[in-house]
Amino acid sequence: MSKKKNKPMPGQIYAAELPNKYWCALGVISVVGNSYLVYTTAYYDLVPPEIEDARLSHFYYSYDLYTNGLMPTIYWIDGKPREDYKLIGEVDLKEKSDIKESNTYRGIWKSFLPIHLMKDKEKLAENVYKEEPTVLEDDYSEELDEMTFWSLIDLIDMNQEDPMEVLICHLEKMSIQTIYAFEETLSHKLFLLDRPEHAGFDSESEEYLSPDAFLYARCAVITEGQHYFDQVVKAAAEIDLEWDAEELLEVASEAYSRKTEETFEYVSRFDYETYSNTSAWEKRNNQK
Repeated sequence: MSKKKNKPMPGQIYAAELPNKYWCALGVISVVGNSYLVYTTAYYDLVPPEIEDARLSHFYYSYDLYTNGLMPTIYWIDGKPREDYKLIGEVDLKEKSDIKESNTYRGIWKSFLPIHLMKDKEKLAENVYKEEPTVLEDDYSEELDEMTFWSLIDLIDMNQEDPMEVLICHLEKMSIQTIYAFEETLSHKLFLLDRPEHAGFDSESEEYLSPDAFLYARCAVITEGQHYFDQVVKAAAEIDLEWDAEELLEVASEAYSRKTEETFEYVSRFDYETYSNTSAWEKRNNQK
């Protein structure tokens, strides 16, 4: 006699293996009768997830035809999960707990797998290896397109002992020009975050700002992914200076050195060191 499964509850995470042997996970947001509002998490890996993995708390964003932009994958499904879904544990929904609606219906859970996630990732992988960035004048590389850059950043797992290793291994297999383009894109985004408002400084502030601490905290913002980065930039939000993802600065250099056995000497057009965004900092100083 088979054991009866308990009814899924809000906050629970269910993982399943996709046909390409990668693992994915769904998070339950709310329950109405026998229907479940769930989200596809940002988890996509060759091993089953652990509940501590930060990707389980993040939405997976996919292209939406109606808005012509990236939207979180939230949808309704009916019934209990199919047998190959494994209950991993529970996460704190926090900001997701107030989401009660979605116009998307994906059918019966027993016959559902988020194949859209697998197809998106495989298509992206093809583009990453086929599209070569070009060299611009003055020997600067062009930047990676947004989807490619952020898909690479999604390979970072800050819960691991070496959080950048998977990303470095991927970059190492790519062309030298792609490594340059990654460095160029990263430098530009760090430069964009080099603003007094992100450091918590206004025109009245007289506190000392550690340039290194602010740089490493900006790196941490990027490791959180595209959605979080965009939110910080658009809201001019203050960054927690206790955050630290200094290792991100060495990713391109390490990938290049492994690939070529030579020293990485590429210098991007954007200086990401603190106070390099002179127009932003001068504007703040002029307001004093």
